[in-house]
Amino acid sequence: MRTDLAWAAVTWPGLEHVIGCSSDTGFHADSLLLMFESGPARVSYQLDCDAGWRFRELIITVAGTSGERSLVLTAADGRWRTDGTDRPDLAGCVDIDINCTPLTNTLPIRRLTWSPGAAVDLSIAYVSVPELDVQPVRQRYTKLAAGLYRYESGSFRADLPVDEGGFVLDYPGIWARAGENPGSAPG
Repeated sequence: MRTDLAWAAVTWPGLEHVIGCSSDTGFHADSLLLMFESGPARVSYQLDCDAGWRFRELIITVAGTSGERSLVLTAADGRWRTDGTDRPDLAGCVDIDINCTPLTNTLPIRRLTWSPGAAVDLSIAYVSVPELDVQPVRQRYTKLAAGLYRYESGSFRADLPVDEGGFVLDYPGIWARAGENPGSAPG
């Protein structure tokens, strides 16, 4: 099943368009993001998860005034790699979080079994853009109500309403869903 998603940045000029495809074998996202937070930049990425929404691979490229750089991040059998190099510091990470998109919030929301009030602390491989630096961080997700999750990382906290597919509708003060298609539930 194909899903088209778009978010408009609220704080600075920016727009992301994601084409998602889910099947019995997993979820694949292809994204193009234009951002102007500290100068113009084009971010493109492809993200793959297995059928249980467990992260498998990210290929991301950032192009801007300082040139172009890319990163390949993979996880298989608990072994993480960046550009083919083992990353033992990421051992124990379960999901990824790309700091410039609301899409990656969907991974734990879809992967975990939830009940209202349930909170889960996770080890996450955090990908910073435009640097393409990857570091392990701790994050917490709490299901507040049907279609509403609290995201916490360090001192940052946001309540995220999501659609029936677990895709963020509004990232308060940062991103808002754009366009007429609110997304559909992945197969």
